[in-house]
Amino acid sequence: MIVVQSDVMRRLLGQLRATAQSDKPTLLIGPSGSGRSFLAKSIHAMSRRDDKPLVEISSMAPSLPENWNVAADRARGGTLLVTDLERLDDYGQRDLKCLLGKLSAWYRPPRLCTTAQPELESLAGSGRFMRSLYDQVAVLRHEIPALSERVDDLPELCRLLLAEHAYAQDCAAPALLPDGLAMLRDYAWPGNVRELSNILLRAMLWSSGRPIGREALTPLLPALPSLTEIRLPIGTSLRQAEQTLIVATLRACDGNKQLTALKLGITRRTLYQKLARYNHPDEPR
Repeated sequence: MIVVQSDVMRRLLGQLRATAQSDKPTLLIGPSGSGRSFLAKSIHAMSRRDDKPLVEISSMAPSLPENWNVAADRARGGTLLVTDLERLDDYGQRDLKCLLGKLSAWYRPPRLCTTAQPELESLAGSGRFMRSLYDQVAVLRHEIPALSERVDDLPELCRLLLAEHAYAQDCAAPALLPDGLAMLRDYAWPGNVRELSNILLRAMLWSSGRPIGREALTPLLPALPSLTEIRLPIGTSLRQAEQTLIVATLRACDGNKQLTALKLGITRRTLYQKLARYNHPDEPR
């Protein structure tokens, strides 16, 4: 389920399709709950390796050389997906780097795909994550946008998530009323798509099949931040925090870049440069 109503997701999907035709190591970076693993699996599904295994191994699993070798062997000809790369300890980093050195001599080696939170880049920059390993896994690198950067996807995303939940519960999917959608648009979504899915599930179950509107959603979002307030989890990278602040301020200013720059205390030129760096749809054409 890749929802691509927003410009930023349309661009990303085009890049993912091109990446799927390559065998080069691929890194998907994005905040928690943004769908990194799902998109990594989509790359496998769109590739010529889709009839071969996709084997997933978590960086939080016990780091033993045999774990890496067994996982890679099972994924021969397919894809080896390593999740939460920023959580790899020193031993795990060395084990993965050693495995990558072996794969070049394998017959039908797996294609490596990894996922990580944005903090991985600062870890690599400070030396807490091996820079040489980062360069090896990030040959093809994609940034997954936060849900707050792709609110145009919300209507279709909500429809699909409600249909998915309804199927699992063996019931009819309730309608999402306009005032309910407006409320969801005004929320900052620190938990991204995963948080949206959880809230819609609660709303569906507790509204007993009735259409979901503001009245049903209000109890589920009592103390959550709106677009006039931003909350960031501890450990958020400075780059991600800056990006979240700039995009949220731009939306709160209804896309007025002059006002956005004024509120942020930067020049309009600097704002344009930062939006271009984030590949944001509001960058100047």
